[in-house]
Amino acid sequence: MTRLGTDDFAASEAEESYSEGVVDHLRAVEGTAVAALVRDRLSNGNGSGPQRKVSLRATDDRVDVSAIARAQGGGGHKQAAGFSTSMDWDELVSFLRGELARQLG
Repeated sequence: MTRLGTDDFAASEAEESYSEGVVDHLRAVEGTAVAALVRDRLSNGNGSGPQRKVSLRATDDRVDVSAIARAQGGGGHKQAAGFSTSMDWDELVSFLRGELARQLG
């Protein structure tokens, strides 16, 4: 799992959309069962804090990342899915670890 924060985008003068393929590069690392890319987005102005966009990719057939995404209101298919959330970083990491542990049990 890796994270790109709003400060990363500002420092590199990059748009968030430039990071679309990063999760696929993470998935390609030998031995990776599941790759996750968390991109912080700027607040939507209603005081709810930063939003995070989570992209998930699976190479292990035991993992259905769409089930993980659907649990947070997202979607996709078994090997590629995603969702948006306002969970803080620690809560999000705990959620993802728990969901993966449940599937890999």
